[in-house]
Amino acid sequence: MKKIFMMFAVLAMVAATSCAQDNKAAQGSMTQDEIMEKIKPLFEKAKTIPQDENMEEAEKQLILEFVGENENDAGAYVITSFMANMMPVTEVITYVDGNEYFKSHPQIIAAKKVWEKQLQTGEGKMFQDFEAEYEGKVTKFSDYIGKGKYVLVDFWASWCGPCRAEIPNLIKVYEQYKGDNFEVLGVATWDKPEDTKKAIEQMGIPYPQIMNAQKAGSDTYGINGIPQIMLFAPDGTLLKRNLRGESVEEAVKEALQK
Repeated sequence: MKKIFMMFAVLAMVAATSCAQDNKAAQGSMTQDEIMEKIKPLFEKAKTIPQDENMEEAEKQLILEFVGENENDAGAYVITSFMANMMPVTEVITYVDGNEYFKSHPQIIAAKKVWEKQLQTGEGKMFQDFEAEYEGKVTKFSDYIGKGKYVLVDFWASWCGPCRAEIPNLIKVYEQYKGDNFEVLGVATWDKPEDTKKAIEQMGIPYPQIMNAQKAGSDTYGINGIPQIMLFAPDGTLLKRNLRGESVEEAVKEALQK
């Protein structure tokens, strides 16, 4: 559970280690500066919360209190940026569905679509298929997933620095574990095919790619930031989402040892 008074640092870290698709349609009437000014008291109150066994519940109540008093863009921002990271998605959806203002807010409407997709494609769920066309050939996700191998899937883009930073790690895992039981698959997301090809050549990526996926995969799996690295079981069950860094090899190693 993230402490609210650390959220500015957390948001800065997220911005530095993931890439989001531009979504101007979800903007409200307040500027970003106005929103940040509005939520300053929330952070000041959070600093006073004792760091004990009751801290998480106190943080949750503080968030709910702020949102209840701010049916505006700042409240919507807190819901999508903080509440959605601190509470189960099902609870967040129930909350916004019960509030007429937030239920119709453009930022919440956009976020809810992502949350619902995340629930539908969460860990333990069977994979959902999608397809992409490139140079006259249609490639399906199901061409790789559910075919009897563990498959590590990387949704990435050539322009995304954090995505490129993960590539050497993925290549290392691929080279170490590739074989009859394991494969790595890249899914080129929100990217121009020519740029994807150039990055593949520059970085020496040896594993297969679904080219020109654009939004097909991200819409299917509720992905609002890349890289998004997932591990699928041989039968197509999604085992892990949100893998990064050392957790990638740890998840693969654990799965292959079963």
